[in-house]
Amino acid sequence: MDYDLAMTRTGLLGSPARASAVGIASGAALVAAVFLPWYQGNLGAPTVPGGRSGWESTTVAKGVFVLALVALVAALVIAADVADVVPLERRTAESLAWLLVASSIVAGVLIGYRLARPPGPAEFLSRDIGLFLGVAAAVGGAVAGLAQLARRE
Repeated sequence: MDYDLAMTRTGLLGSPARASAVGIASGAALVAAVFLPWYQGNLGAPTVPGGRSGWESTTVAKGVFVLALVALVAALVIAADVADVVPLERRTAESLAWLLVASSIVAGVLIGYRLARPPGPAEFLSRDIGLFLGVAAAVGGAVAGLAQLARRE
């Protein structure tokens, strides 16, 4: 079977239900990432907890939180459509998929900015798990939204 034909039949992530599950998981992980440690202080004993969550560290995380909620709600409504719980018109479903893609990408850009440029004084900070989980979740949300769009075409 030709690869292109297989991609059009199964979509980017396989079934629509799988794409919906990835979208929900990515949105939830993006919400959680805001409250996980984003930065760890390099000074002091290594066993002393000194990590700061994104919420505590920077206002960018608050914007990421709002975008994550938007992505999560969009993914949940798309999943309800896929499961035929809440049937949506085609344009509405496409708009929600685009909303999932856009909010995930913007959140990923904001997290990427804070990954590259931590808040000052940055020379005493190292990056922590929350930043990396946030970037991965943003990519997952964007891919899930694109998979939903591919399914619609």
